Amino acid sequence: MTKDNNINNFSLISRLFGNLFYRSPNDPTLANVFLWLKQKGLSSIWCLELDKESQKALDNLQMEIDLSVLKQEYQTLFIDNSKVSIKISDYGISSADFLNFRAIRGMPLESADNFGLVFLTASWIEDNLDSVDAQKELFEKFLLPCASQFLKQVELKASLPFYKSLALLSREILSAMADELEEI
Repeated sequence: MTKDNNINNFSLISRLFGNLFYRSPNDPTLANVFLWLKQKGLSSIWCLELDKESQKALDNLQMEIDLSVLKQEYQTLFIDNSKVSIKISDYGISSADFLNFRAIRGMPLESADNFGLVFLTASWIEDNLDSVDAQKELFEKFLLPCASQFLKQVELKASLPFYKSLALLSREILSAMADELEEI
């Protein structure tokens, strides 16, 4: 994406959402994120129009929540019982191809079979490459094909409003960015 795009907070939002899917709520990396959310930080950077459903989702992400309960939901959804697979390979996406995509662009190499990392990669490209072609390839080959399946499963199987809302808002921001990429 170009720096003068209409959705100028996409990098921050994709980093936030990617980390919320990639990391357990008790991960030290997220230490201040939930405080920031509670202070309505996401509302201050949200760049899309809100209907009733998306406003409720935004409010759900920013309400005070017991992190031990949220950690339990995360574990149930993505780790222990794995109600929803976080692995991109389970959605027909080659994790080896994704790892290669990251390597070619000089991104840190880590376990590439994770939806959260794909989301985080969009932010990395935005911040470090400023490459429309790389963003388009990421969206077309990895992010959108996986997101459509993964986010639907999260919305269906999450018990708490937090992850249902995260999935809904993720779909909205990804759809807006995909539309913007098509126009470039």
